[in-house]
Amino acid sequence: MIDVALPHTSPTSSPHVAEFVTRVLERLKPLTSEPEIHNHVHEGNTQETDERTQAVKLLKTVLKWLMASAGRTFTTPVQQQLQLLPVLFKIAPVEIDESYDEMKQDARTCLSLMSQGLLYPEHIPLVLAALEEMAGNRSWHARFTVLTYLQITVFYNLFTLLSLPAEVLRIRKLVMQLLLDEQLEVRDMACTTLSGLLQCQLFPLDSSLQTQLQTLSQTSLPKARGELRGNHNLVRRHAGVLGLSACILSSPYDVPQWMPQILMDLSDHLNDPQPIEMTVKKTLSEFRRTHHDNWQEHRQCFTDDQLLVLTNLLVSPCYYA
Repeated sequence: MIDVALPHTSPTSSPHVAEFVTRVLERLKPLTSEPEIHNHVHEGNTQETDERTQAVKLLKTVLKWLMASAGRTFTTPVQQQLQLLPVLFKIAPVEIDESYDEMKQDARTCLSLMSQGLLYPEHIPLVLAALEEMAGNRSWHARFTVLTYLQITVFYNLFTLLSLPAEVLRIRKLVMQLLLDEQLEVRDMACTTLSGLLQCQLFPLDSSLQTQLQTLSQTSLPKARGELRGNHNLVRRHAGVLGLSACILSSPYDVPQWMPQILMDLSDHLNDPQPIEMTVKKTLSEFRRTHHDNWQEHRQCFTDDQLLVLTNLLVSPCYYA
């Protein structure tokens, strides 16, 4: 019963959660400066090494505390949970490691529980501020985890978010920022996130978003193949194609008015360098799978020229290459 305000009672004199978390964060400072936090001890007997060892031990205890209290609004206030959120993003791996690491698995569990919490409207800006900060982290694992956390938080708090248009715009901006990430895995997860947000209609696929994605997808590439590796324009072009792909994947069982033209835009990138080509092939394959059963009805939404192009794409040798 820490900091719990009960009716007809005096407030507790101590301990206070805010003060407790402040003291914990102070002792975790040897870890917070690291882009990723690993569960190992550095060799040597220096004071810095000893402080880090103590911080890792404390962090393991904090993770157990968070798992026990996550989701209990009165036990661990949202503000205090958010103070520890950046630390969790630096620990949790993108995927479950083959070698079992208890600290990483505990961090994943904490993030999963915290992302499922129901938020009051006044808490959402605080959560988004923490996610925006971590989206600029040097570790691509942390940036990847921001997207998985964001997906779950949005789905659990969808109706609250729909009443906060300013925060919806922040989410859209955050996803578009990570769609342009230099790391391929982060861009792919941003595509999945954008598709889900469009499907649940958090924000509409309006003309401004379509134009932004089409502009990115038309970014020019260097003519020499040897200049493509690490090229910023390749990342931008791929981000645009991923965004168009997310639009297609957001409507798996119908054909909205905008879909035929976006499919035509994607077809222009079938011969682009990797990873763009593979993204287009996967999207066409998924479109064919999800629209196959009602194709006689769906085909009425395309013009004859569009049908010809689409048919050639889905049966051409390059599609199966």
